[in-house]
Amino acid sequence: MNGRPWLLLLVAVLAGCVSARPPAAAHQLPAQGRLFDLSSDPGAGRDSSSFVAAERYRGKVVVLDFWAGWCGECKRTVPQITRLASAFSADGLVVVGVNAGERSDDVATYAKELGIGYPIALDPELAFSDQLGAANLPVLLVVDRTGSVVHRSRHVDAETLSVIRRLLHPR
Repeated sequence: MNGRPWLLLLVAVLAGCVSARPPAAAHQLPAQGRLFDLSSDPGAGRDSSSFVAAERYRGKVVVLDFWAGWCGECKRTVPQITRLASAFSADGLVVVGVNAGERSDDVATYAKELGIGYPIALDPELAFSDQLGAANLPVLLVVDRTGSVVHRSRHVDAETLSVIRRLLHPR
């Protein structure tokens, strides 16, 4: 994103966000995970239980994990992301899975099967994924406290961990 703040982009996207369906038990994921929708329908009302506002992440280090249930490599990456979320949660790291192109019911099923307990954003029309260049799944984006994407990877590797540690504990 060349220094353009990601949070501003997400705020703009979420400003018109609505749930694809009314809140239901199917939207509740294991642990504290929640589904929220990145698509927009300007003619509909807003349902605050079905999305998480970008304001919540202002000033935090965020990892966005772009994935899909049909993606075998994504399924192999989820345990890495789960361990990452667990290892750095006390340090304030926020991990959000971004499902690329699937229906909310399918996402909830995949998330349960994979044991995902972190929040999941729905990007059913791939608009958010395309805007951030996350078409070739899996994609991990590390976002700094200012909202800028500062690192891109396909897996949690040594470089990704180094960037996250440096952002969480600046000298």
